[in-house]
Amino acid sequence: MIGLASLKQGLYHLVINKEGCLPTFSSSANSLTANTNNKNLWHLRLGHLSGSRLNLLHEQFPFISKHINETCDICHLSKQKKFPYSISTSRATKMFDLIHMDIWGPFSKPSIYGHKYFLTILDDFSRYTWIVLLKSKAEVQSHVQNFIALIENQFHTTIKILRSDNGPEFSLKNFFASKGIIHQTSCVDTP
Repeated sequence: MIGLASLKQGLYHLVINKEGCLPTFSSSANSLTANTNNKNLWHLRLGHLSGSRLNLLHEQFPFISKHINETCDICHLSKQKKFPYSISTSRATKMFDLIHMDIWGPFSKPSIYGHKYFLTILDDFSRYTWIVLLKSKAEVQSHVQNFIALIENQFHTTIKILRSDNGPEFSLKNFFASKGIIHQTSCVDTP
């Protein structure tokens, strides 16, 4: 016997006492099936799959019950992310009026050239995106300054507003002021 499991909402929850357990090798396995009418059984079985995905599965596999909008305590506790601001529906009216910047990293494995981070730069009007690979966060300020110079020289326009998180790598207050750029910040690690 491996252990004792209790049936909760159509799933068997196995509690194992690690003390006194010896490794065993068995060439056989047991299979059990549960017959239950629980509407959220497949939600639990498939790792708390969303309701819309469960309904798609139901169309292909009718034996999977449709998702009922019941509150799942586990989903509620594991998805405690909330956007601090409502999603904006307004857009810039001209290119380079509003630029978004953010850094991602460090990567678990650096690139072949040793890059561990990347800087994303997004024009709000065109949605055109630039990606700059970085070896360290210390490179961000020079790349931001180079990007602003590129826009001024190649497109003969200026950036009006630059939006980033409040990370220290974007602290170019004097530079932004000298260029007439408004620097809007949000909380770190927020969209």
